[in-house]
Amino acid sequence: MEIRITSRHSTLSESLRDRTRELLSKLDKYGAPVSAVEVIFDEEKNSKKVEGILHIDRRDPIVATGAGEDFSEALSQVNDRLKRQLRKLREQVTDHRAPSRAEILSEE
Repeated sequence: MEIRITSRHSTLSESLRDRTRELLSKLDKYGAPVSAVEVIFDEEKNSKKVEGILHIDRRDPIVATGAGEDFSEALSQVNDRLKRQLRKLREQVTDHRAPSRAEILSEE
């Protein structure tokens, strides 16, 4: 998995970059074939925003944003939101050979 970190209107410390790589490398455990992760750090007047984009093979990308007073708070929000979306994606995978609900209810 490739991790791309971009910073707009600010400079990032090496410790923040390392923490970002560490958090996002753990997203592999959710079973989705993630090919690349883009993380965009953006600093505006009074807030700091982080946007995370997961590129998954044969699917639309998953996007999550977070904002806060500092980048680590916003990064934590993005990480939590990406985890939640990956869990939903894993639950959406269905077995198309399973009997329909009508068949199950008619048997009872």
